[in-house]
Amino acid sequence: MIIEYSVENFKSIKEEQILSLVKNSSNEYPHNYFDSRAPVTPELLKTAVIYGANASGKTSLLKSLFHMQEIIEDSFKKDIDEPINVIPFRFCPISRVKPTTFNIIFVVNLPNSENIMQPTKVEYGFSANQKIVFEEWLSVYPKSREQSWFHRIYDEEKKEYKWTDSAIFKGEKSTWKKNTRSDQLFLSTAVHLNSEQLKPIYNALTDNIKIIGGDRIDNKVTKEACKSHGAIKELILSLLKQADIDVQDIIFKKPNIKNIKFPKGLPVELQNRITKDILEEDEVYFVHTDSQGGKVEIVLSEESDGTQKIFEFASLIFLTLGNGGTLVIDEFNKSLHPDLVRYLVKIFNSKENFKNGQLIFTTHETSILRKDLLRRDQIWFCEKNKLMETNLYPLTDFSPHKERDDIEECYLYGRYGGKPIIDEFQFPIQEILKYEEFIDGKSK
Repeated sequence: MIIEYSVENFKSIKEEQILSLVKNSSNEYPHNYFDSRAPVTPELLKTAVIYGANASGKTSLLKSLFHMQEIIEDSFKKDIDEPINVIPFRFCPISRVKPTTFNIIFVVNLPNSENIMQPTKVEYGFSANQKIVFEEWLSVYPKSREQSWFHRIYDEEKKEYKWTDSAIFKGEKSTWKKNTRSDQLFLSTAVHLNSEQLKPIYNALTDNIKIIGGDRIDNKVTKEACKSHGAIKELILSLLKQADIDVQDIIFKKPNIKNIKFPKGLPVELQNRITKDILEEDEVYFVHTDSQGGKVEIVLSEESDGTQKIFEFASLIFLTLGNGGTLVIDEFNKSLHPDLVRYLVKIFNSKENFKNGQLIFTTHETSILRKDLLRRDQIWFCEKNKLMETNLYPLTDFSPHKERDDIEECYLYGRYGGKPIIDEFQFPIQEILKYEEFIDGKSK
């Protein structure tokens, strides 16, 4: 579960921007926050929503978290000449040559001094450009005091790292250091070379944070979950019915490839391989009921975009609720009815979410801002200034009055920023009409 995430010099983000899931002093909506039971850790929020105009940087913020995760996961196996996947702020010549910095504070179960697993606050981060990791750090807080497990800083003159590490951090540290290139992360190297102590931290960063972009995602995870676990399929059916989608069952069939057409000249071996790959993937069918009570099977690809999207991320919702991880969704409202978005947010904010799974998402759907759903510290805004820099800030910066202010209305009127400023202008229809060839479809 995430306490705080920050990023600096990534895409439209120039200066450090911080997204915090720490509860403020207000006790409104007690089901919306929880005690992680980790020492020196405040109560945390179950959900956070980010609003902003198109191109304000909302997606850049979530993409930065995805890039951080991807760099950690791919670091050990990357080729020497393969660039580190960072994208600096491009509208400033100084930023273009500066490193990108990621930092995340989170809670993970680690063994204490009695070797009993307990929730523990951890901070991990690194600073890198496309060629070199300039700094990397990991601190753990099993009690009230910080334990700096490792910290390395690159000396550009000596072309080497200055290392500090704790005696509490054990293992073949000298071997792991020697095998970590300047373009690799020590965390990734140590875990792949069998550091059992770092493995839960690595897994928390790579497995327990699920990120879904605004585009379609692979439904393979949900498909396999349905096929392997009948209970999961029933949960997904229940979710679909709650969304007012009349589905009686979900079944799987081998695709019909009798009429598959290959390009002329395609080698038979390649045709056979493609056919084999297609046959290995079952197609998903939703079973509906017609007006006479008969069954109608419809392949998932012919269902609505919203229905497909619910099916795609349903298993990730249940996994997050089941293991207490974090689900991050960009453009949560895309293809989904506003009432369904509100319903899914309510699930995460409810007392039934006793594993304290977290949901972080961006949206343009303003009905979520109504008073009965979110605390004021769960609402964030992104805005881009005239220098093309993204700024992230919470609603609480404006000290809105809980009872008096209609947050949705105030946002729509622009009081909090984070919405497009559309200048009134006379649309040049008369000018467009001059281009007859374009209008008639004859343009080349």
